[in-house]
Amino acid sequence: MPKLSIIVPVYFNEKNLTTTIPALQGVLGLLTEFEGELVFVDDGSADGSFGILQEFAARDPRIKIVRLVRNFGAYMALLAGLDHATGDCIAVIMADLQDPPELIVEMAQKWTAGSKLVLAERTDREDAFIDRAFASVFWGFIRRFGIKTVPKGGFDFVLFDKCIADILRTMREKNSHFMLQTVWTGYPPTIIPYTRRKRTAGKSKWTFSKKLKLFIDSSISFSFIPIRAMSLFGAVTALIGFAFALYVLVTRIWLNIPVQGYTSLMVALLIIGGLQMIMMGMIGEYIWRTFDETRRRPSYIVAEKINLN
Repeated sequence: MPKLSIIVPVYFNEKNLTTTIPALQGVLGLLTEFEGELVFVDDGSADGSFGILQEFAARDPRIKIVRLVRNFGAYMALLAGLDHATGDCIAVIMADLQDPPELIVEMAQKWTAGSKLVLAERTDREDAFIDRAFASVFWGFIRRFGIKTVPKGGFDFVLFDKCIADILRTMREKNSHFMLQTVWTGYPPTIIPYTRRKRTAGKSKWTFSKKLKLFIDSSISFSFIPIRAMSLFGAVTALIGFAFALYVLVTRIWLNIPVQGYTSLMVALLIIGGLQMIMMGMIGEYIWRTFDETRRRPSYIVAEKINLN
């Protein structure tokens, strides 16, 4: 009998877990042809999430808990779950129930039929306008300049084979995107469309700063466009500068026209200076990520495990 592992990162989800855990237990009950386990990773929650997980784990040995000593971020939490999952196929779902757990049944059936990678594409979202706008920009950028096989609507609900899991375990990157890594492996994805539901309980900790960091991490990890754009900006600026210098020389030497323009000179200096600062900042992002990789610090630190050897 094949085994299905469902990984659920948990961060301030005490108001969701009493609904999420029974829903996922129900999914395992429907998948009678699978042995199942639920791997919850408490990513440093400071609310009652861990206590709720403990209560359910005491009654159901299929519930495994990995508690991290502090918040390491969603990517590291997923990696921790992956390191402790033992399934022949592995599903990843968030704890807020915006993604329908019952869809895992269809995803598992696709895996049984031979698909190594099954993605649940968000063809519609019941989120706020600003969240929909950010998601549209993010996934549009990734499809255009990064990984073209990524679903247009984006995804963070996935099921994949253990062969992909083995690859992901070797990719101990510090600043990356777990979901995009699954597609990067190159296995042809099977797409299942669905509508992402509105959050009904709890408050999301997915702040704008975290979204911005994810966008930068994903852009640098899966696209050469940022560094290529700096080269292009530099080339265009240099051409404009040379052209303007030639114009000044011609008008001054051959046409004997005095050079004017304190305002235009200051505008040019400010624009070029601003572009240089932006480029230095982008280069700094690359240097920081390179430095972060070379330190070889552990991806996460486990404080406690429950129902795990």
